[in-house]
Amino acid sequence: MLSLPVPYPDELLYSVIARAGVHMGITSPKNLLDEIFRNRHIIATIDFPNHLQTVSANYPPSLNLTVLDLIYKHTLFPAYAPFIPEQRRQVCIRLMAGPTKGAIHLAVGAVASRVKQRNYLRYCPQCLKIQFQQFGEYYWMRKWQLAGADCCSEHGPLYESPFERYSQHRHHFIRLLPDGKSKPRANHSTLESLCVAHFIHELLELPPTRSPHPLQWSIFYQLLARQTGCSKGKHILFNDIAELILSRWSVSWLKAHNLY
Repeated sequence: MLSLPVPYPDELLYSVIARAGVHMGITSPKNLLDEIFRNRHIIATIDFPNHLQTVSANYPPSLNLTVLDLIYKHTLFPAYAPFIPEQRRQVCIRLMAGPTKGAIHLAVGAVASRVKQRNYLRYCPQCLKIQFQQFGEYYWMRKWQLAGADCCSEHGPLYESPFERYSQHRHHFIRLLPDGKSKPRANHSTLESLCVAHFIHELLELPPTRSPHPLQWSIFYQLLARQTGCSKGKHILFNDIAELILSRWSVSWLKAHNLY
């Protein structure tokens, strides 16, 4: 049985598969799909990869890398999971375990979201230096790839790579290998981005947990409005909430993320 490389901390599964091809000397994406999945119709997906049951089966049992481990430690799903009703969260997990045919992005809500993800993969140059010192190679980290978290919470602005998130080469796994020749564009680091990066990191560290009921979220936001003086009796004072938000979040940042 083929054994995949053990994922590094916070590494995207996309990156693990790419490393597998490099370590085995496979340069053809189709041949790599043959070796790992026995299926050439599988598409390399950055955020919500599928066929994870097959990926999990390629690891030695001693590592205990289950489908849930792969989803919660090496995909972007944990950042969405608490805001998805529990029944749908379970559906999403089942979809990622097997073939989805695009259904996972609809189920998660990513397709309908006002907040759109970046078109290009991003990275932190300082984190890359640390990766190379520790492991002797580079890899894509999931915390770099979420909209709003446009900076590394430790080192500053993230840089856009020349690699598209949804490339026309849909079977092509991209290895992170800086060549030092390109001049990537740095995303502007702001207080808002630092704040979002902090909370994104917390979400990505969550273990598999039952999602709060929508009613729990409603009660939470009602309580928050009451605590900040943005309610009167049972009525929510939306204009007061808007003023409070605009006092903390800049108009330019909100517009940049389609939230204004």
